[in-house]
Amino acid sequence: MIAMSEQIPEWLVGGLASPVAILGGGVSGKAVRDLIEGYGGSSILYDEKDRPGTAGRFDRDAARRSDLVAFSPGFYPEHPWLSIARSENCRALSELDLGAALWRGPIISVTGTNGKTTLTSFLNEAFRHVGIESYAVGNIGKPLCQLLSRDCNRGSIAVCEVSSFQAETARRFRSDHVLWTNFGEDHLDRHGSMQKYFRSKYSLVANARSDSLFIDRSVFEFGAKIGLDFPEDCVVRFEDGIESLGLRGTVFETVPELNAYLMARSLWRALKIAESDLVDAARSFKKGPHRIEKVCEARGLCFWDDSKATNFHAVMGGLNRFESEVVWIGGGKSKGANLKSFVSELASKIKVALLIGETRFELKRLIESEGRRAYACDSMDEAISLACEMSAPGDNVVLSPGFASFDMFENYVQRGLAFRKAIDCTANEKSI
Repeated sequence: MIAMSEQIPEWLVGGLASPVAILGGGVSGKAVRDLIEGYGGSSILYDEKDRPGTAGRFDRDAARRSDLVAFSPGFYPEHPWLSIARSENCRALSELDLGAALWRGPIISVTGTNGKTTLTSFLNEAFRHVGIESYAVGNIGKPLCQLLSRDCNRGSIAVCEVSSFQAETARRFRSDHVLWTNFGEDHLDRHGSMQKYFRSKYSLVANARSDSLFIDRSVFEFGAKIGLDFPEDCVVRFEDGIESLGLRGTVFETVPELNAYLMARSLWRALKIAESDLVDAARSFKKGPHRIEKVCEARGLCFWDDSKATNFHAVMGGLNRFESEVVWIGGGKSKGANLKSFVSELASKIKVALLIGETRFELKRLIESEGRRAYACDSMDEAISLACEMSAPGDNVVLSPGFASFDMFENYVQRGLAFRKAIDCTANEKSI
């Protein structure tokens, strides 16, 4: 149990007097439950999917039993359950807000359309490389509340990956440094417009404890477009050659990973830490799987797994590293983005498109209208089989879907594993 002598906000002490209602029985919800129990409090989990161990739906009677309501990122601000909580005068706050209210050390927020996880992981490893205690938390897969529920140094650095879902409901979350990797079209099915999507992330800047901000040019330009002006010196620039960085042989020698390194480098310089230490950390850093990763060479073809590319911005960032047209495997569950505009940009990068998921027929029509060959496939196995038949020696076969995976798979990891399994079965894979 967490020592109650530890200083905690009075509102939390009061909230623990009755069962805390937790909305969402996934990873974030369970992290809140463990934290509450660590303080000696009790909680009730509510989940729309009726997961095991949850109490079903949250209603007015449930709200009246709780003073404090904590919710997961999946709950958008106008969600009916949150409306009920507010109407019954409950204190409603997100998992991220709850964790931030209890964290004592510096918080570095990392947000953006793409590259968040790579940058968060790299910064965490770089800090540890120079002996500075830090933790990678947030949307990277470990909620801040999960870390707090365990034995940890709450005065260390929290490098927190923050999604737009988390940012738009954060009210108590205060960053000491904000790194905004880039901005492109994504999550319009949730936010409704690019401006709302942008403003959800901008809340991290507006609520920050300092003006330590590092942004990509795409962020600067969209902000100016909607009347949110950033200081010019916040934009991360790089005009020297790659050789000057000493990154040859590391994952950061090519885009899009190079952009993540430059963002980390800007923060590193602001903190006045030797840049040579950052280069040393880069030499030992490994990307997570399913991020533009070369899987194998088989039948004269190179197969690349970029299943993590769940939006158009990520697809184009990944394909830009190839000098020749690729055999592209894409498609999935739409997130409301502009398909026609995406295909218009994509067409010059692909030799042929092998399409999966619920968007495959619409993508096929649009790609063919651009004069490129496209085939709708009912499975990953079929896509790989066609790739082997239609490719020429030296071609790159790239899974970079551009869409969510939930129409066919549980997540992008399962999609990437299905890609690898299909290669193994169909292409007579041999290890690199």
